Amino acid sequence: MSLFRVTMMAALALSSGPALAQGAAANYPTRTVTVIVPFAPGAGTDIESRLYAQKLSEALGRSFVVDYKPGAGSTIGGSYVAKAAPDGYTLMSATPSNGIAALLYKDLSYDPIKDFAFISMMSKRPSMLVASNKFPPKDIREYMQYARTNPGKINLATSGAGGVAHLSMEYLHHATKTQVTFVHFKGGGPANIAVMAGQADAVISSLAAMINQIKAGKARAIGVTSLQRLKVLPDVPTVAEQALPGWEYAQWVGLTAPAKTPKAIIDKLAGELAKIARDPELAQKFAEDATEMIGNTPEQFTAYVVSEAARWKKLIDDVGVKLE
Repeated sequence: MSLFRVTMMAALALSSGPALAQGAAANYPTRTVTVIVPFAPGAGTDIESRLYAQKLSEALGRSFVVDYKPGAGSTIGGSYVAKAAPDGYTLMSATPSNGIAALLYKDLSYDPIKDFAFISMMSKRPSMLVASNKFPPKDIREYMQYARTNPGKINLATSGAGGVAHLSMEYLHHATKTQVTFVHFKGGGPANIAVMAGQADAVISSLAAMINQIKAGKARAIGVTSLQRLKVLPDVPTVAEQALPGWEYAQWVGLTAPAKTPKAIIDKLAGELAKIARDPELAQKFAEDATEMIGNTPEQFTAYVVSEAARWKKLIDDVGVKLE
C-alpha cells in the first residue's frame, strides 16, 4: 500500500471521528442504561433518580434503570462509575458528597472531578432536621440548648461519614460550640429508619424521603435548612432563625458519566434533562417537597461543581474534619 494511500486513510479516519460520534449519539441509547446511585435505597437521591430515569426511558425509548452501590461516603459508587466504559451506558446520580470525597479520602483511586463528565444538575432542595418521637426537643432552639447542656449525648444520624449532611452539621456544631455524637449509616434511608425506630435522636433528611412519615406521626420535623421557612412546613423554624444566622444547607442531585464519554451523548442527555426540568406535572410534584428543578448545561453544571469543591475545602479546613 502506498504511503499516499495510508496517509489519506488516516486523514479520513480522523475527520470521520466527530461524524461517527454524532451518529452514535443520534442512535443513543440502543440498549439499557444503568444509573448508579452511590447511596442506599430510600433517600431523596434515590427517589429523584428513579423519577428522572423513568422520564428518560419515556423520552429516549430505552430503559434507564437505577442500581445501588452505597458506602464510604459515595466513593464505592463513584469508583465504579469513574472506571466504567465511557459509552453513555453507565451514569451516576451525583450529589455534593461526590466532590467532597476527594477532600477527605486521600487514597481514592479516582478523581471525583477530573474522572467525570458532568451532564446536568437535575434538582436542588433544602432539607429538614428530623427528630425521633423519643427525643425531647421540639425545635432547633431546644435542640441547641439540649446539645449545650448534654455535650455528646445527641446521637445524630448521617447518610455517611464525609457526606454533605455530615459536614454541614459538623460546621453548625463547630460554629455554635456544641457537641453531638455522629452515627454514620450507608445512606439516608437507613439513617431515617434509625430515627423513626428511636435508635438515633435526629437526622438531616430530604422532605421527599420523610414528609409522609412526619405527617403520619412517625417522626417530627424540628427545623429546616433553608434561609426561609417552607410553604409545606410553615410552622417549622429554620436553623438560621433559631441557631446560626445565615446558615443554610442545600442538597442537589445531578447526572454524571465517566470522563471521555462522547460530548454528543453528554449534550443529548443534557438536552433531555432540560426538557424534563420544564415538565409542569413533575415540577408541581417536586414543589410539594420544596425541590427546585434545574436542568442546566454541562458547562454550567461543571462550573458549579468546581466552585462547590472549593467552598467545602474551606469548611473542612476551618472545622478540621477527619474521617476515623
